Amino acid sequence: MIEVEALAKRQKGSIFTGEVAVYKNLDQTLPLVLPETLINQMDEACIEKSIIYAVDAPIIYSSNEYVYSLCTRYPERLIGFASVDPKSSNAPEILERAVRNFNLRGLKLHPPLQNFFPNDKRVFNLYEKALQLNIPVVFHVGTTPFGTACRLSQADPILIDEVANNFPDLRIMLTHLGTFWHHHAFMVVEKHENVYIDTSAYLYEIRQILTVDLIDRLGPDKIIFGTDYPSPFCNYVHRMKDFVDCLYSLGLPDDYLQKIFGQNVQSLLEGRKERPHLMTLEELTEKLSRLNETNKPSK
Repeated sequence: MIEVEALAKRQKGSIFTGEVAVYKNLDQTLPLVLPETLINQMDEACIEKSIIYAVDAPIIYSSNEYVYSLCTRYPERLIGFASVDPKSSNAPEILERAVRNFNLRGLKLHPPLQNFFPNDKRVFNLYEKALQLNIPVVFHVGTTPFGTACRLSQADPILIDEVANNFPDLRIMLTHLGTFWHHHAFMVVEKHENVYIDTSAYLYEIRQILTVDLIDRLGPDKIIFGTDYPSPFCNYVHRMKDFVDCLYSLGLPDDYLQKIFGQNVQSLLEGRKERPHLMTLEELTEKLSRLNETNKPSK
């Protein structure tokens, strides 16, 4: 969600150009930032709960306090994620206050908007704090609608590989099916047990990219439904139901849909109930020994 009044105060006198997609056709898109419109769209799409993000960035802004106020207003419908400026020296402390005081359930970071590289070790203390607080971290990856205000080099999903290598127990979600960088994003999701990806892509991308074969390869427990509300798509006004209908049109098995629409986000929020068994070298040696015994030629 966008906190319009706070953004106006922070950016007093700024001119938002047409290269920023969310600011095109404001007469159509501005009503979408009203919380009542969000809830109405959720009702229309039969969505029980939504995760809403704070954003601590120059162009798009929504404070942790504002997200908390919306979650307090609609406690059965909304789950809030915090945002902090990762370059701030007290970013970990701000995050901890947001989690402990406002009951925010995760951290959203937008590297190109916030002008940092996610694999910069100077921000690793923030990931350590998220791990300590047992909350997931969501990274924007792929292209952005913010023109020259952002650097795409900061949005490469491959950068998250180094984060996941250093923090294997940190639950991470990548956004937008990787938006034009989907192959990089899928490599990271496939490699790391605790890395998920959401479906908040353009509708045509969902139809073209999210195939049964791809889901089988990544694992049906790695995909999370998302719509990137209230952002417009291809100049169409955002409608959550379109994204729900798109997922249903893919012909996916019912158990896959149940995971994508609900079960997987619970794993992101709370961690997996069952973790795969890690085999020791001794166990591997014993298995090979038994296999050799079983396959010995009979005399």
